[in-house]
Amino acid sequence: MTTVDDEPFLNPLPRESLADQVYQVIVRYILRNGVEVGDRLPSERKFSELLEVSRTVVRGALAQLEAEGTIQRQVGVGMILTTRPERIPPVGEINELNVTLEEMYQARIALEVGAIEWVVLGLSEGDLQALDSLVDRMAQRVTEGHAVLKEDREFHLRLIQATHNPVIIKFATLINQYFDRMRIFSPEVAIGRRLDMLEVQHRMIVLALRARDAEAARQALRLHFSPLSPI
Repeated sequence: MTTVDDEPFLNPLPRESLADQVYQVIVRYILRNGVEVGDRLPSERKFSELLEVSRTVVRGALAQLEAEGTIQRQVGVGMILTTRPERIPPVGEINELNVTLEEMYQARIALEVGAIEWVVLGLSEGDLQALDSLVDRMAQRVTEGHAVLKEDREFHLRLIQATHNPVIIKFATLINQYFDRMRIFSPEVAIGRRLDMLEVQHRMIVLALRARDAEAARQALRLHFSPLSPI
């Protein structure tokens, strides 16, 4: 049986050419968030934390931007935008599907909400304890002002794996991988998007699952995924 440890939930970006992918995400951040020439970018540490990659990888992506003249490091200030990129780089083979980020998010919702009955049937007491532990970790990280992308990803992966259906698990894994690659990086979203409410929403889901109430769990998931736009 597939377990959480077998799945790449710890890695929001595929490991091949990781610095190139981080480079693409930073360029999209600059263009989609209205960063202007002279504005300061998030720190290397912040990019590393929110993208869940090493600072060495981020440093390589920033070095490429610096070599192109897009950013400049200023002592005591940080990274300053010197030239706005001309276009958003492609995100990879997902572009061949010609889908939007919102459409991919809707697919994720449809799969997870639709599978909730099998999730309820398949969850063990150990799974429920693990979900409680993940929500506790979310609460702690929110208190410390950190992102909870890793914990959220593991939480939802455990739900899907409780179906014990290899097709559903595979579809969910692919959707989440593509979704992570398409998601527009935004520190404001990752840190300030009512993370206190995310903790409450996840606890509501766990409570419904403990009661083995599929309809209540379905409603809690819909509340968690609302609004449909992921950004």
